[in-house]
Amino acid sequence: MNNLFIFFILLSLCIENTIGAKSRLVLVNELHNKVLAIRCKSKNDNLGDHDLRVGQSKEFRFNDNVWLTTLFWCNMWQAPSYRVHQRFDAYRSQWKRFLDPTYFWIAREDGIYFREDDPYGYKPPVKKHDWNHTAP
Repeated sequence: MNNLFIFFILLSLCIENTIGAKSRLVLVNELHNKVLAIRCKSKNDNLGDHDLRVGQSKEFRFNDNVWLTTLFWCNMWQAPSYRVHQRFDAYRSQWKRFLDPTYFWIAREDGIYFREDDPYGYKPPVKKHDWNHTAP
């Protein structure tokens, strides 16, 4: 009986760590003197259109669905022409190493960088995407 009780406690902790954790998605504009237009969506949620001036960020908070199939994708465009752009998967459900994780997507001149907030120490952003350039 004790083993069964311990099993259910461990199981509930695992479920809490995976499903109960409130994730944060933060998009940051580190471009040089350009507005960054963003739009993020999931299958069920449209997080809206936002314009970020240099140095600004936009934060979204959400929980994973019960089936752990949550996926948010984002579009970023550089103003004023909006021809320099990128679409990418910004968040996909996964086992979380710690509660309430934060995922940063940072727009820079040479591409889009990613950094996961880590309570065990700072990790620098890593370039994940180049910008797509639409012909005039």
